[in-house]
Amino acid sequence: MRVVVHERSLSAKYLLTGLPGIGRVGHVAAAYLLNKMENTLVADIYSEYFPQQVVIEKGGVLRLVRNQLYYVKAEEPFFVLTGDSQPVGTSPAEFYSYTQRILELVKGFGVEELYTLAGIDRGVRRLASRPGVVVAGTDEEIVRRFRELGAKVDDGGAITGAAGLLLGMGALDGFRGACLMGETSAQLTVHGDPGAALAVTEMVSKHLGFSIDLSELEKAAEGFEGLLKKMLSPPKEEPKPPEPTDYIR
Repeated sequence: MRVVVHERSLSAKYLLTGLPGIGRVGHVAAAYLLNKMENTLVADIYSEYFPQQVVIEKGGVLRLVRNQLYYVKAEEPFFVLTGDSQPVGTSPAEFYSYTQRILELVKGFGVEELYTLAGIDRGVRRLASRPGVVVAGTDEEIVRRFRELGAKVDDGGAITGAAGLLLGMGALDGFRGACLMGETSAQLTVHGDPGAALAVTEMVSKHLGFSIDLSELEKAAEGFEGLLKKMLSPPKEEPKPPEPTDYIR
């Protein structure tokens, strides 16, 4: 894994992560945050655990698959980790190695609390209802805070990938935090679920106390919900053909 640091002087207590996953919930949320809030690129992160490919950008210029760490300016500043991919190998060791390096990196920038934004697969139920947020945290107090903001709690289950490991491994190193999972469907991963992304963005902004214009994300979510309703609505009944005329009596 190779980390190219562009800015070493910045520090913040909080890290938000939004990497591709179920419904691309965290990825969409992180992209929106960075689009709407003043930020500085802190580091580019390259890893042998990312897909063995390059990304072709505008004008035919290529680059390696990467993650990026940003510093977001706010009354209480925070970092955002996002990027093209999580580790994609079949070995759990790749995820653990990647996660450990990320924790070491952000600890050097003063991070103490981690908030991973992700999706939770509700299958066809998501297609028929607006998404809520499910929380799982490193301790009861932090879970309680999000429940007071309207988050739900699932008893049992598991969180796979970086969204879970960052918190599990981070807790061993003294980090606190929570995973905010927008209710979505795996069927929406290719498109991305703006409704679930809106739900987790609203909740984390309330928790950390930063203001952000959510109007564009709200508009995208409304349009998406309308599209889902059309997809699920029963087809209009076709007119019945006329009864055949029987000329033989």
